Parts: sequence; C-alpha cells; structure tokens
Amino acid sequence: MIKKQNKNLKSWPMFISFFICILSLCLIFNISPCHAKKPITVGKGIWINIWNYPNNPDMFCEQLKSKGINTIYLQVSRSNMPAIKDPIKLNQIIKSAHEREIKVIGWTYSFLKDPLSDAEKFIKAAFYKTPSGDSLDGMAADLEEVTNSRSIETFARVIRKAVGIDYPLIAITFSPVLKRADPKHYAWKTIANNFDIIAPMTYWHGFVKLRSEKGAYDYTTKTITKIKEFTQKDDIKIHLIGDGQKTSSKEITGFLKAAEEHGIDAGVSLYPWYKPKKHQIETLGKYEF
Repeated sequence: MIKKQNKNLKSWPMFISFFICILSLCLIFNISPCHAKKPITVGKGIWINIWNYPNNPDMFCEQLKSKGINTIYLQVSRSNMPAIKDPIKLNQIIKSAHEREIKVIGWTYSFLKDPLSDAEKFIKAAFYKTPSGDSLDGMAADLEEVTNSRSIETFARVIRKAVGIDYPLIAITFSPVLKRADPKHYAWKTIANNFDIIAPMTYWHGFVKLRSEKGAYDYTTKTITKIKEFTQKDDIKIHLIGDGQKTSSKEITGFLKAAEEHGIDAGVSLYPWYKPKKHQIETLGKYEF
C-alpha cells in the first residue's frame, strides 16, 4: 500500500507541470477555459439602410446609448454601388458610435450574380479605415437574390481567406418560415458552414393575423426552430432581426420573449420603417434578458 501511494505521489509533479503548461498557453493566446468568446452581435441593436443615415450621428447615438442599445447595423453598400457608398457619413457615424461604446457592424446587399466582385467589395469594407484609423466592428452580407450553395460558398470562402478565421462573418437571411427560404433552393447548410452568425429577418407584421404579442412570439419561435432544423446545428449562433415596420410595443415584446425563452445568445435587433419610432427603441432597450 505504501509503495502504491509513493508511486501516485511521484506522478503529481508531472501532472502539475502539464497543468501549468496548459494554463500558460491559455494566457499566451488569450484563451479562457471558463468563458467562450461572445459573438460580436451580442446585445441589442438598430438597423440602418443606406438611404436613412442619421442627419445628426451624435444625437442619434446618444439616444441609443441612453436606451441601452449597444450596436448599429449600418448598410455601407450594394452590389451595384462602390464598396463604401458614403465614406464621409460613415466616418461620422463610426466616430460618434465608438465614442459612446456602441459597435458599428457594416452590411451590404450582395446580389451574388458575380460572387467574386461582391466578395471584393465586402473585403474592402471590412478593411476600411477612417481618417483616424478606426474601422467597422464586423460585416454582414444580406443574401436574398442568388441563394444557391455554389455562389454563397464561393463568396464566403474568398472573404474568409482575406479576413482570417477570427473575423466575425454574419449572414442576413430570410426567415425559414417563408417559402422562398425552403432548403431546396436556399443554401442553409452552406451558410451555416461558412458564416459565424445567422441573422434571420424575422418580419411578422406583413401577416395581419400575426400583429399581436402572441403572433410575434409564435413567428419568432418558428424562425428559431426551423433554422436549427434546416442547418442541422442546434448550437448555431442566431442573431434575431426583429420587425420594426410599424410594429407595436406588444409585438416587439412577444419577439423579445421568444428570443429569451429559446436561449438566443447572439443578440437581438430591430429593422425599422425608415427610422425607429420612440416606442420601439424604448421597448427594445428596457427589455431585460
């Protein structure tokens, strides 16, 4: 018995050395053994399209910050436009947002009729620097036109090679509840395999019967469930883009309740009709997960 105990004691220095080695590697490469890296989209956000940039970025960002909104999703381009449509306004928004610790994630509407050209524009936006050396915090691609696997994979792989594995890539998709998002012609698995986060456009208000808290809740729930089914990934990172098209506070609350109850951990946001209404920002901001 004593010999066996001595043998076990001799193995302890080896075990301790191994543990110290692993811990050192974690510190060197900034790896936390207890906490996974949070998605760039975590928190609450507001979407802005290319035609509705705020006239006063400071005032707009101050309003968002006061309501607990920590991310702006800002369209910077379309396939038929330059990579950065309006650099002067973009610079102003990035400056105003970052001064208030608000992230700015760019997005582009990618036709994918020419995946290589679209990828090039996406990459230019990802590497864009303001005169002060600031940049976007991430980039998203709106995939609504050409949605076959080959085009999406070509587009995504070219981008990934340029930006590296650590750059957050976000795919803006249809809600899988819609017929146009049927996996027969919408490449869900390819998207899931090439993007870090899927951001479905969870727009229920167009369906009159869903214009209620329960209707928004049910539509959001179906969106989450079907994404996991179509991608065959239960752990897929989902950022929910909520309907801001004339939606009521009750509808938005139903949307947020579904996100919370289904464990959405990559954030939520609203895409407004032109500009967000006061009640929409307040409902989004005050909801606590």
